[in-house]
Amino acid sequence: MTLNQPIAVDFSQEAATSKVLKRPNLLSSHQVKWQGIYFEYHQHPPHETPEHYPKQHVLAIQTLGKVEAERRLDGSLKQEQINVGDVCIVPAHTSHWIHSTGEQELILLSLEPSFLQHIAYESIACDIELLPHFAKSDALIYQIGISLKTALQTNPLGSSFYADSLITALAAHLLQFYTDRKPIIDADVGNNSQIGQAIEYIHEHLNGDLSLEVIASLLGMSKYHFCRLFKQITGLTPWQYVIKLRIETAKQLLAQPKLSIAQISIQMGYSSQAQFANFFRKHTGVSPSTYRRYL
Repeated sequence: MTLNQPIAVDFSQEAATSKVLKRPNLLSSHQVKWQGIYFEYHQHPPHETPEHYPKQHVLAIQTLGKVEAERRLDGSLKQEQINVGDVCIVPAHTSHWIHSTGEQELILLSLEPSFLQHIAYESIACDIELLPHFAKSDALIYQIGISLKTALQTNPLGSSFYADSLITALAAHLLQFYTDRKPIIDADVGNNSQIGQAIEYIHEHLNGDLSLEVIASLLGMSKYHFCRLFKQITGLTPWQYVIKLRIETAKQLLAQPKLSIAQISIQMGYSSQAQFANFFRKHTGVSPSTYRRYL
C-alpha cells in the first residue's frame, strides 16, 4: 500500500474504526446483529483521521457540543462548524478525511449498500446513488440515531423489531432526500386484508421475537411498502402498534390480582421484572405496581 492510498474501513468488523480513530467505540450493535446496519457510539478529543473510505454508507451524527473542523469529502475541502444534530453522509467507497479541533461525541450509522439498494428496487425499480453531504442538520436522522442508542443501552436483546422499524424509516428518508432519484410509490400495492393478516400475526407473536422482514415476506411485499401501508391503514407505524398492544395487554394482566408482576414480566416476554417495569413506566408514566395500586 502506498502512503497516498486511502485506507479501507469495513464497518461490518467490530474494531474497524481503529484504523482511523485512536479511541475504540463506547457502544456498538455488533453483538445484537441488526440487519443491514451497524451502530457505533464514539467520544474523541481533537483528532485527524488519515484519508480513508468506508465499504458501507456511513452517517456521522453529532450528539454533543460544537466542533470546528476541516473536512475533505469526495475530493472537496470545506471548513465546518458541526453542531448537535448535524449529519455528514459518506457513501460507500467515497474518500474522506477530517481534522477536528474540539471534543467530538458522535454516532456512526453504517448501512450496507445492498440493504439500501434492496429497498430502492421496491420503490424506484432502478439503481440509486447515495450522494455525499457535508455536515448539515437533519432532525429525523438525529432522532433515529439517538433512539437506536437508547435501545442498545436499555434493551439490546429485545431491540430487533424496534431497530428494524427505525432502519426501514431511515432508508426511506435517505432515498427521498439524499439520492439521485426519488421513490415512486404505487398506491395500489397491498390492501386492508393483508394488513389484517399482519395484525393477526402480531397478536399471535406479540411476546416473541417479532420481525418486520418475516411479516412483510408473509404478505409478499417489501418492508418499505409494508410500513407505509400499515401506517396508511392503521394510522400507526408497526412499532407504535406493537407498543400500544403490549401496553394494553400488560394493563389487562395487571388487573388480575392473582398474577405477580414477576409472572406478568415473563408472560410479556421480558427477561427480568426490571426490564418490564422500565418499558411500562416509559410508555405510561407510572410503574406497574403504581398502576395496579390505583385500579
